Amino acid sequence: MVQKAKKNTDIEKVCRVFGDYMEKSPYIDWLWSEKLGYILMQINSQKEEIVESQVISDAGSLCWIMFHEVAGDVLQRTNQEHALYEADAAEKEEIEKHLRPYASQLPEYREFYDKLFVKP
Repeated sequence: MVQKAKKNTDIEKVCRVFGDYMEKSPYIDWLWSEKLGYILMQINSQKEEIVESQVISDAGSLCWIMFHEVAGDVLQRTNQEHALYEADAAEKEEIEKHLRPYASQLPEYREFYDKLFVKP
């Protein structure tokens, strides 16, 4: 018998903060599975396919992914095709401007912002 997944208040908080972004994004979707729990899917809505999916087990992982999504969208809107760690000062400023509303509601993950620009 499969054990029923349990909801997590910290993950729910991150999901609420990024809720509008997730809803508007054509690239990600979020769902709850009674068997697996929280699932974040990267999708191609034009081809109607799931590109990648992952079970989210902690709020920090979800927040990190969402910070990356928002930052990547900023670079994409400015037609910049490079890694986040290659962002110049103006790009970093624009990324921070877009992340600020989320980071202000999730101060416990503020350090993720600086880590976005570190070369792996």
